[in-house]
Amino acid sequence: MNAPRPRVPRAELPIYQKEASEIRQENTAVTQVQDTIDAKKKPPAKAGGPGTRGPHTVRREITRQRVFEAAIDCLHETGYAGASTLAVARRAGVSRGALMKQFPTKATLFADLVEHFLDQMREETLNHIRKFPAGLPRIMARVDYAWELYKKPKALAIVEVMLGARGDPELSERLAQVGRTRQIIEQHLLGEEFRQMGLTDRRAAGYAIMQMAAAVRGLALERLLNRDSQSVDAAFALQKQQTEEFFRALIKASGKAES
Repeated sequence: MNAPRPRVPRAELPIYQKEASEIRQENTAVTQVQDTIDAKKKPPAKAGGPGTRGPHTVRREITRQRVFEAAIDCLHETGYAGASTLAVARRAGVSRGALMKQFPTKATLFADLVEHFLDQMREETLNHIRKFPAGLPRIMARVDYAWELYKKPKALAIVEVMLGARGDPELSERLAQVGRTRQIIEQHLLGEEFRQMGLTDRRAAGYAIMQMAAAVRGLALERLLNRDSQSVDAAFALQKQQTEEFFRALIKASGKAES
């Protein structure tokens, strides 16, 4: 006889395993986070038009983008340890005072950088996977696109900052806050996908995606250290195959559970 599965307390269940009544309780948090993201993405209105933003706001956003681009360059050249606010300001062509007005500390700067890129990457991923049929094709498209994203400089910058957080308590705490709020949205989106697929074990499906994301980040780091890119690509292909086989098993088990 198979041993009973360990019971997970309801408070610890990820959102993709919760029932509709519990999900509604999360919607306020999801909406608040998404509203903040949308406000940051909103382009400046045309001068003189309704909702026009002043020159100061526009200059602030331009400075922010220049600082982020410079921060990526510094991360690639020196890693987090060498990417000081002074070095970033010089590369961005702004005064250190102007940088510090928006980012009072180094941890604030790089936590905001990670937050900005995570939001961008999620939007890019959603736009990409919508081209694929719902179900397993869309899940595997998500996996493939995550691998492509982590070949790009901005994704590698996230890895550099995550590594830097080990020796920076303030950055570690700020990244934890960013991770918690973004996880709410990601789990909400995945939960909807899993329900549409008819999966009965949505918790296991969520953990499979989490494992895949961690593997992709690890392989992205390996790519930085290992010049043999073919072996890294082969390792990803194996991880992808295992993920697909796992989801096929979940789909099959869900069909049996419903019959």
